[in-house]
Amino acid sequence: MSTSPAREFHGRDAELALIRGELERLSDGAQAVVIVEGAAGMGKSRLLAEVSTIAHSLGTRIGTSAADSSETSVELATLLAALFDGADPLLDPRELISLHAQPDQRFWLLRDLQALLERAALESPLLIAIDDAHWADRGTAAAIRTLPTRLMGLPIAWVIALRPPREAIPIVHALEQLKQEGASTIVLGPLDDAAVAQLAADVLAAPPDGSILEQLAAADGSPFIIVETLLGLQEEDRIRVVDGRAELIDGRLPRRVHAKMRERLGRLSDEASDAVTVAASLGRTFTFDELARTLGRPASDLLSPVGELLEANLLVERDEKLAFWHDITREAVRTSVPITARRALDRQAAGVLLEAGALPVEVAVQLAASAQPGDEVAIDTLLDAAEALLTTDPGTAAEFGQRALEIAPAHHPQRGEIVGTTAIALHITGHGEEAIAFADRALRETLPAIQEAEVRLSIAGMFAISPEIRIGAGRLALNLPDLPETLRARHLACLFHNLVTAGRVDEARAMLEETRAVVEAADDVRASFTLRVAESALAYADDRFGPSLELITSAYRDGIFAGDDQRLRLAQMWHGELLSAADQYEDALAIAADGLAAAQRDRQGWAYQMFETWQGRMLLRTGRLSEALAVLDGRYALEDGTHAAAVLDAAGIVALGRLAIHTGDTRQARRLRDIAHVMLDQGTPAVRRHAGWLLALFAMAEGDAKAARSWIRAPTEPGGQAILPRFPLDIADEVVLARIGLAAQDDELAQLALLNSRRRSELNPGVASIAATAAHVRGLLEPSHADLREAVELFERTPRRLELAAALEDLGVELIATDPEAAIDTLGRTLAVYTELDATWDARRVRSRLRELGVRRRVVAGEPETNGWAALTTSELAVARLVAEGLTNREVAERLFVSPHTVNSHLRHVFSKLGITSRVELARVARDYEIA
Repeated sequence: MSTSPAREFHGRDAELALIRGELERLSDGAQAVVIVEGAAGMGKSRLLAEVSTIAHSLGTRIGTSAADSSETSVELATLLAALFDGADPLLDPRELISLHAQPDQRFWLLRDLQALLERAALESPLLIAIDDAHWADRGTAAAIRTLPTRLMGLPIAWVIALRPPREAIPIVHALEQLKQEGASTIVLGPLDDAAVAQLAADVLAAPPDGSILEQLAAADGSPFIIVETLLGLQEEDRIRVVDGRAELIDGRLPRRVHAKMRERLGRLSDEASDAVTVAASLGRTFTFDELARTLGRPASDLLSPVGELLEANLLVERDEKLAFWHDITREAVRTSVPITARRALDRQAAGVLLEAGALPVEVAVQLAASAQPGDEVAIDTLLDAAEALLTTDPGTAAEFGQRALEIAPAHHPQRGEIVGTTAIALHITGHGEEAIAFADRALRETLPAIQEAEVRLSIAGMFAISPEIRIGAGRLALNLPDLPETLRARHLACLFHNLVTAGRVDEARAMLEETRAVVEAADDVRASFTLRVAESALAYADDRFGPSLELITSAYRDGIFAGDDQRLRLAQMWHGELLSAADQYEDALAIAADGLAAAQRDRQGWAYQMFETWQGRMLLRTGRLSEALAVLDGRYALEDGTHAAAVLDAAGIVALGRLAIHTGDTRQARRLRDIAHVMLDQGTPAVRRHAGWLLALFAMAEGDAKAARSWIRAPTEPGGQAILPRFPLDIADEVVLARIGLAAQDDELAQLALLNSRRRSELNPGVASIAATAAHVRGLLEPSHADLREAVELFERTPRRLELAAALEDLGVELIATDPEAAIDTLGRTLAVYTELDATWDARRVRSRLRELGVRRRVVAGEPETNGWAALTTSELAVARLVAEGLTNREVAERLFVSPHTVNSHLRHVFSKLGITSRVELARVARDYEIA
């Protein structure tokens, strides 16, 4: 912690050695992640400076930044500064359309940054050092959480420094994830006595005697306080050098940076004191021009006071800007100013920054703390910031909205818009009944009924929030008096749709006739579109797939003109879901590809993730396990269940759980089991059914049928019948339900499986998978060799290879008692299918059955390879070869017609199977493999 570049860095040899070792690994193409924790003044910033020096000596390009407490709501501010600021930035700013990141574009911006970093790292090793990460914005936290994983195998070192946080802020979750993935952690504690003595000798240019060391003991090993204490003693001429040793002249306590800041400022000229006080309101860094404009003086008048501040080590120059020497110094300056004066200065500084082109979110924190009632600029700015943060940081958006309400007069023309935005933000956060009650009360007190109903329609149509909140918003709106016919029709259709997707189909049916009548009378295309989408979903939940397909086809055609883009995308996906239910998987996968391409073209992150998750579920159904895993793996890497509010996300988590079972991934299964428990406790009825079903699948995989039975019944409503997930459903689930009923001796469950599968087959004649499932259930429950053979024959005509193998296995088991030779042949065929699909857990079980039958002389598929080139799937091999040629993830994705996320998933599996950690190693082993 020194203002002098020549000053030595003491007491951190072990820490520097660890980081040097990590940086040296970059030359081999490996990644490095180091997290540095330490209290204020412990030398984190100085350590990062030393790290940069080491990196430079190793030929590594460097990008550094420090988070600022005034920019916690500025999307990706800290990361973008590290990548694009400085005389020689890591990335070319011209590569991005805008360096001002809009929160709703975070999904795409992170992908763009990933591609740019990947290309840069292929040219030379990179160091990204971020200081004071405890103040990092949510976008930067999300980037730190995801980019190191997505950029694995590239020579990029991430060094993140922060104070130990007192609460679970987003950066904490991000760093915990990195630690779990192997990041190194350094904790900077107090300097030991030897390091304190060395530092004192360095500052004083002479070894300190006992009196000085005794004085420094009060600093508790803090490098910052030690240096400040020594500099203060020197300024007061209270140190002398006798016989080559420094000693104290008297034992009075030195002035400390916090307690005596007023005195230190008092030694400045009036002009310098005013300048540093105003500068503290501009932030950690600022331009000379911004300081001049805030002071209202010509820049030429500030040359002398700024020079004085630089000489006093209060300010330093960094990257063509002025900056405080340390945050502690800036905080001390601010605390030396009365609160009222500080607020006035903050407000003045915010105005200057806005005039200079700052975004609303960049000054909103400052304005929220400093604005007075009636401040029009503050009201506009806080509202703009709230709207910008609505989808990515609704909690902060709600805070800005509430502050705007506080300072807006009762009859302010924007008050209604502020209330609407704040209400939506509070509903999205879902933080307690009190917050939503405030939103409801503010809406009633502020807006006319029609405007309130329009705000609630926005809430009811937000798929990112819980269906229960959407349902509540719709019902409150429908209770408002004198709603126009069109608005009432849209609300009824939206409520009907939300009830269906939440799994409350009986309530939806009860209001269907009324909704139809109102929508037809209104003759509104948007209401009609919403209603038909919901009716299609209801028909789907009733197993009437043909009528459901007709409704969604019609809805999608007319929905192009409805102005409801979210539901239009959903209708497109739902059309594909119904095609897959009819075994038309090629057409369904084509729709998924079109949806992904459109979402990427329009940069709609929510739509892209929806289509990709659905694509992964379809790949699983068609037995393409490795491809499904590549799509879904990592999609819920940080999920803890609390964000799985959407039923489609819940279905994706169940699909990932099935993959964990079939591939024998016990670690993944444990993690997903924890997620399912949270979903079961906090989810909607539809989400709880998915959670209960996933827990039942895990229980059956462990051979615990009674536990599986209890999990199926857990998510049902009191007195209700045990049911499977219905939205979305899997037509083959009844086979597992029948197994649970048989194993747990629960005849009700067994008969439910029989009834469901038979009814679905009767309602959807001609669909081979549905007929095969019905035959499979009959064959299990009766039991019947003929029905099981019919199931095998029917599944052979479908793409559902896992279900084919399951029917073959059940047939083989049934044949053991009557025809052992036929049983062995059938189980051998089963093993071949499971092995082909990479369903290692299932293959292991069948191989065990064959050994019990004494199969020694027959040729049975051997255990699949788990390591080396032979273990790679076709997709993994294609990715490995292209990456080894030097292509980036995006280039590989374009070549193979998949997403960069899928490429990254394949690459992780390649690294694991080949036992390597970098793309450099991949290129080498690929070359050796080709030669061999």
